[in-house]
Amino acid sequence: MVNMQQRGASMKHATERGDGRIAYIDALRGFNMIILVLVHVHGFCFSIEADTPSVVCYLGVMMLPLFFFISGFVAYRTRTTWSIPQAAKLLGRKVPLLIMPAFIFLLVYTITHGQNLAISLCMDSKNGYWFTYVLFICFVLYVLLRLTAKLLSLKGWKEDLFAVCCGIALFVATVPSIMSKMSISDNLLGMLSFKHWYYFVFFIFGTLVRKHFDGFQELLSRKLLLTVCLLIFFVLSIFKDAVMATHFNLYRIMTALTSVIIVFALFWKYRTLFSNQTLTGRSLCFIGRRTLDIYFLHYFLLPRQLSEVLPVFTQHPMPVLEFTVSLGVALIVTVVCLFISTVLRLSPLLAFVLFGSKEK
Repeated sequence: MVNMQQRGASMKHATERGDGRIAYIDALRGFNMIILVLVHVHGFCFSIEADTPSVVCYLGVMMLPLFFFISGFVAYRTRTTWSIPQAAKLLGRKVPLLIMPAFIFLLVYTITHGQNLAISLCMDSKNGYWFTYVLFICFVLYVLLRLTAKLLSLKGWKEDLFAVCCGIALFVATVPSIMSKMSISDNLLGMLSFKHWYYFVFFIFGTLVRKHFDGFQELLSRKLLLTVCLLIFFVLSIFKDAVMATHFNLYRIMTALTSVIIVFALFWKYRTLFSNQTLTGRSLCFIGRRTLDIYFLHYFLLPRQLSEVLPVFTQHPMPVLEFTVSLGVALIVTVVCLFISTVLRLSPLLAFVLFGSKEK
């Protein structure tokens, strides 16, 4: 009983804004957004290959899975009554937030970079703007999953098992060797960004962690789960080449899952540091509440010719120096994105059209 009260108190302490948001989750989202910009500086600006020794390569392993995990975590609602009207209402709210801004920014990006919009839409990457499309698809799949579970009268652990099986099935379906056997055109697969649907398994993981959060916190407090995750992650990292050569998909999902748990545990353990009572917490929370703004804007601000100015990083790997310079550039890009976002949000119309934000 005491432990339950302590966990409840810690959750209440972490939720400080009065709107139901958990401060350290916002901070975690903000931290991950900085990592995303950092990874893009590393790859797009310095043109450093994925197999080059670098700290950023290991951060990239958890970056996207963590975003989908957080999205699932905050999407779960205990008291939601699942029905078709309720599902339609939920998805309707996501269209102006995830689909409309992505299309507008993709349109502007293709025009300003002399590219073809139709070709970009048929690409898996969509010039980088695939994330919100796939996130919207995750919400669609999750709604269908919950409606199906209700139709089949699945509750408790049966509903959880059904969700896990659906996530794993979609992960398997996106394995390249499986995708190559599908009788679906490449253009359609690209338009759907189907190969990225495997992130749905992390979205499901996030919903289950939120659903059973008391138990998950208990596991984190006992340190065993974290110890196992650390061991698995570092062993797989040490023997990366050997494991990837024979078990690429196992390596991909295990490193992603363990790194997500490790980073989440870090923010959970030091949630006081990442609360709204500290400068670090307030800064990361602000970034965390503007993640989509930064995501949409940062592609226009990446200095893509840095590899010509500082070619030494591609010729002579220096992980620490390369990480420091990349982080500095990433922070500058992030701050500029926040400034532009703040200016654009002065107009309620632009705030809604570009970022899906409604004036409160």
